[in-house]
Amino acid sequence: MQVGRSLEEFNRYLDSVKLSLGLGLPIAMGMVAVASWWLAGLAMQPIYQSYRQIQQFTADAAHELRTPLAATGATVESALLMSQMDEEETRDILRTIHRQNQRLITLVVDLLLLARLDRQHLPVQLEQCCLNDIVSDLVEEFEAMAVAACVMLQSRIKVNKPVNIIGDSDQLYRLVSNLIVNAIQYTPKGGEVTVCLGSSEHHAVIRVHDTGIGIPEKELPRIYDRFYRVNSDRSRSTGGSGLGLAIASAIVLAHHGSLNVQSELGKGSTFTIELPFNVIHLNSVRSFSPFKWLFRRLRQSK
Repeated sequence: MQVGRSLEEFNRYLDSVKLSLGLGLPIAMGMVAVASWWLAGLAMQPIYQSYRQIQQFTADAAHELRTPLAATGATVESALLMSQMDEEETRDILRTIHRQNQRLITLVVDLLLLARLDRQHLPVQLEQCCLNDIVSDLVEEFEAMAVAACVMLQSRIKVNKPVNIIGDSDQLYRLVSNLIVNAIQYTPKGGEVTVCLGSSEHHAVIRVHDTGIGIPEKELPRIYDRFYRVNSDRSRSTGGSGLGLAIASAIVLAHHGSLNVQSELGKGSTFTIELPFNVIHLNSVRSFSPFKWLFRRLRQSK
């Protein structure tokens, strides 16, 4: 006895499978390729952004270094072309060279400080710092600068006891001084700059408020970028390099704090620093150095 079955249905099934594979496999491979390309581009975005930032940083740093070098070179060349120079002309030339040299030194020191802060997560030399003394000393130190700019500089200490935190005193001086200098430089004549010191339950709070030109809202996210200037012409006239707020932000991060800004164009800005009281245990703080304290006081009294 023989039993037979038609293979027509099976052949149709095989043909449909072949057709599905013939059409579906290239489509699937194309979709996988497109998705892979999109994911690769998405993953490479941070690398591209970092590369662009490095390129921009290198270009800005080279430009900032070239400006004083070109000014110094032009001054020296003009001096060499003079057959004779009296004492007053010589002093003017030396003052110009000295001024440009100081600008170079300041820029290099700022770049080294930023590089050092990028490599570490905690301040280098930790000690107990009294923010009352820091605020009072800096307001007194920059009073002459404020008077020369026809700006009123004042401090308001809203606590009746010393506000002490654990940190690097030199960096904290630099942090507050950068904000005060910026506030004075960008405040027109007759304006006011107020430095307030207060505290919350877990943080010391320093506010630097000015009645200056303010910052456009769209520029606020970029003010902490290195070499970035909201108003390049004004910054050039004041001698700024665009590193002050970048340094301030790095110092605050090194102390596990926060730096916020509120600004309204034409009405002024308020920078708020919050520093935690307990970053590390006090037993791990380096011993107090009287020589370092005396050196800092002598430097501030200049």
